[in-house]
Order: sequence, then structure tokens, then C-alpha cells
Amino acid sequence: MGTEYKGHIIIKLKDSIKDVRGLTLEESIKSSFNESFKFRTGEFYEFSLIAETKEEAKKKVNKIIEELLRNPITEVSELVWEK
Repeated sequence: MGTEYKGHIIIKLKDSIKDVRGLTLEESIKSSFNESFKFRTGEFYEFSLIAETKEEAKKKVNKIIEELLRNPITEVSELVWEK
């Protein structure tokens, strides 16, 4: 039967890649609110899946990240599990 595992996937540009959307937000906030913020944009996904073990679930999610969600040349990913 397995256990339901839930979590979040965060995909963002590597620090060495210029984040144009983030820079645009920084400039807009600075001009509209006279505040200085640093932004890095990215993508956020929630997921749930059934697996026999957490290790199996991790392997499945990492495969999805590697094959469908993340460009390894320009992006990094973070996998966060719900408790």
C-alpha cells in the first residue's frame, strides 16, 4: 500500500546566472516604495506521492526534477519534505 509523502520543490537560477526578473522587481520596489530589497525569483511546486519508503519517494521526486523541472546548466533545486 505505501505511505503518502508530501513536500515542496524549489527551482531557482544559479547564483552565477543573472536573474532579470528579480532585478526588475528590485528596481520597481526601489522606485515605488523607496526601499531596497534583494530578490531571486524561481518556481515552487507542491507534491504528494505514495511510496513504500521515504528513500523511494525521494528517488522518484529527484527523477522528476532532473528529467522535467530543472535545467542543470542554469538552475538549482531544493527538495523540502513536509513533516
